[in-house]
Amino acid sequence: ILKPRLIVADEPTSNLDVSVQARILNLLMKLRDEFKLTYIFITHNLAVAYQVCNRIAVMYLGKIVELGDVESIIHNPQHPYTKALLSVTPIPDPEVSRSRIKIKIKGEPPNPINPPSGCRFHPRCPYRMEKCVKEEPPEVEIEKGHIVKCWLFLKK
Repeated sequence: ILKPRLIVADEPTSNLDVSVQARILNLLMKLRDEFKLTYIFITHNLAVAYQVCNRIAVMYLGKIVELGDVESIIHNPQHPYTKALLSVTPIPDPEVSRSRIKIKIKGEPPNPINPPSGCRFHPRCPYRMEKCVKEEPPEVEIEKGHIVKCWLFLKK
């Protein structure tokens, strides 16, 4: 317990003042480097994940919908849910923030106790196809190590 190799950090910076958040993130990164730690960093804040993580798994209702290295996910999101999340992530530059298109996800999230069939995001997805309702999408590798689970990307 005194020398862990893995730490699960569940929302370690949520509801913290920005300056306190920065100190916590700096401490986590310092400890990671000093003790060669691995973190499983659970957060809704993709800007924080960008600072701390090497890889990101975006989940919707308990299923991974997109997985890849941090640069690929942040700069080249593919899944409609990932794109929507990133479109509302705060950006410190007001001009860039004002000019970008924010993607609003319509509808209410389904009940996680009774998730929808097929792709769990299909009730709220603007690209929904009949196949999405019936079958869970397979993993599709967009580029090396960047995987998305969406029928839109399956080669015909």
